[in-house]
Amino acid sequence: MPLAGHAFLALWNDIARSREPEYDRWHTKEHVPERVAVEGFLGARRYVNRMRAAHRYFTLYEVDDLAVFEHAQYTDLVQHPTPWSASMRPDFANFLRATCATRRSQGEGIGGALAILAFARLHDVNVDALLEAPGVVACHLGERAGDAAATAREFDHVLLIEATERVLAEAALSRARVDLRVDTLPRDFGNDVYDLAFVFPGHDAAARRAHRRPHWDA
Repeated sequence: MPLAGHAFLALWNDIARSREPEYDRWHTKEHVPERVAVEGFLGARRYVNRMRAAHRYFTLYEVDDLAVFEHAQYTDLVQHPTPWSASMRPDFANFLRATCATRRSQGEGIGGALAILAFARLHDVNVDALLEAPGVVACHLGERAGDAAATAREFDHVLLIEATERVLAEAALSRARVDLRVDTLPRDFGNDVYDLAFVFPGHDAAARRAHRRPHWDA
């Protein structure tokens, strides 16, 4: 299905291997729900690729627009973490954040596998052709907002291809790499397939209220 809103946050990270089970609980029970409770956040998903040595986790946040990341509620979460969140921070690694304006988003449903291609746009993306590929249920193209990133290579666009299973997402990713003439890219954070682990939709008003900080509504 199309992403909600007009922008999204693409976020890659790792956590110390010994804390991965706790990370999954924290991310599911606290971190993602409190983010989606912020005004302007519309939903979130966590993906994982445990075969990767680095950037094993990918999180996608759907938001109203890029201004959401300057909202006082979001700043409050970042600057004043909960005790559990604060305890997780020292064990994070390979953190990479890319805010993107959504340029195109089409499809029906949510796929179990997500192909990610972060690239410098030199050629047009044939989203219509990708949507016709076997198993592909949705495609989303975002233009990066210019935030700094400590990465081994530059990129200004992020293409997300949702498919029903990993092998079909891999095939669609291969096709996109050829179409965009970036088939020599390394299999890094922005050129791989991740599996869906958790979805926290933002349309449940009661769930959002349950995770809002009391002083936000004072």
